[in-house]
Amino acid sequence: MDYLVEKFESLDQALRDISSPLLIIHPKPDADALGGAFAFSDYLSCRLGKNDFVILSVDIPGQALSSLFPVGRLSSSVHNIEDHDALIFLDRGDVFYKLEFDKKIELLKKQPKIINIDHHPHTFIPHALNIIDTKASATTEIIYRFFEYVRYDFNAKIAQYLLSGIYTDTGGFRHNNTSPEALEISGALLRKGASITKVNRALFTNKSLNTLRLWGIALERAKINIRTGMAVSFITKEDVKRCGATTEDISGISEILNTISDSKFSLILSEREKNKVKASLRSDEYKKVDVSKIARQFRGGGHKLASGFEIKGHLRQIGDNWIIE
Repeated sequence: MDYLVEKFESLDQALRDISSPLLIIHPKPDADALGGAFAFSDYLSCRLGKNDFVILSVDIPGQALSSLFPVGRLSSSVHNIEDHDALIFLDRGDVFYKLEFDKKIELLKKQPKIINIDHHPHTFIPHALNIIDTKASATTEIIYRFFEYVRYDFNAKIAQYLLSGIYTDTGGFRHNNTSPEALEISGALLRKGASITKVNRALFTNKSLNTLRLWGIALERAKINIRTGMAVSFITKEDVKRCGATTEDISGISEILNTISDSKFSLILSEREKNKVKASLRSDEYKKVDVSKIARQFRGGGHKLASGFEIKGHLRQIGDNWIIE
């Protein structure tokens, strides 16, 4: 905690010195990224009086997340980085390189302040104010601690943003990153007016028949590699279209596959736009498989129990097997 206090002092001062920050979240944002961005932007606006900011998300969230967050406030592009005196990365510092901000700022006459708030490993940004705590359950947990440090008395709306991030990143308090601190913070957020039922209904239980049909296809194709213990399945763009589903409905399949008996980790491969295949990996602490090591081999990232990556190609079935070509 002493480490965070020192970082929070620097963050507090840095935020007071900037006027037009650009908040950046990772592609295909989850509830932790969105919750962190909207909670943090509220602090900038309501506490510091800084309203000249932009929240950048290159991907627009799907319907489920849109029911929890004001996604209409997101911007999918930025015309001129020079308009911003600070770049604030929330919940995936590696986006600094993936979205090529390292190259973009090299062309600027004046270098912006760079701030990185994250709980993922391997996301350090050189020459930035890095506030990274890999023991935190979520980036929203770190932001809550910062609010606590600066004594920001936020309202129920912000409490919901923060709780949504913690709840989803802990898998509904089921994953091993559900620490005593995460539960204590969640309790404090509930007392401020946040609702577990609201986020649980939006993201975990309120599934359409089309979603379940898509999941059924994935489960029918599921196989276990006896040598590695990998439970794997595949979803094509045609599958999504035939079920009347969306790519958002693919989320959750890797979690289901990971519950298969004798599996050590799960992998779901799904076709996406621009000739890409997305891979989602899941495991559990007792299985002792660090899926982030697998993801990093393909230039992906994430946690040791929940990671992912993208590769070019499309899925093709050969007999009972599927390949990426």
